Amino acid sequence: MKQQLLTKVVAATAIALSGLTVASQPSYSLLAPGESGFWCSTSTGAPVTVYQNPQGAVEPWIEWTSDYFSGSGYNPITRCQLVSQRLEIYRRNRVLKYITAGQMNGQNVICTANQINGLCQNLIYTLRPGQDPIGSLYNLLAWRQGLVGMPSVAESSKIPYIDVREKLGENTADGAELPLFFPPSGLP
Repeated sequence: MKQQLLTKVVAATAIALSGLTVASQPSYSLLAPGESGFWCSTSTGAPVTVYQNPQGAVEPWIEWTSDYFSGSGYNPITRCQLVSQRLEIYRRNRVLKYITAGQMNGQNVICTANQINGLCQNLIYTLRPGQDPIGSLYNLLAWRQGLVGMPSVAESSKIPYIDVREKLGENTADGAELPLFFPPSGLP
């Protein structure tokens, strides 16, 4: 009887430890070739929100290095996972059209908009107090490296609107209106 209990405890411990080992290893791709989507990768050390396009190429979008929100329970890996999940939900619901800066709950945020000069609709992530929202917007997308300081695709107002539809393989015709989507927000 004691031998069976000991065997079960050892087996349960081995399973738990193997799960921890798998979870701590870097992520390279979570999707099969031909599928697309967002996830949080740790393959380069720092957490990075990445997008795999339908051709299988993995593109870095946001590198998470700030520990500012760690005291609130949102360290870089947690923020990477949450934001990657949000972006994937927005992509699947076809509301990831423009990325812009705005305000939600009195805080500066990076968010989605349905049109140029449109309202900040869906939270992508919260900026720390005092952080320049427009500068952050220009610098946030890793695939725009080398384009920093250059106008965004649609900059007809003071706040830039970065059109990400082509990156996602979406229709970029202005007549293609996307539905509004308001998930719960309030997380950094």
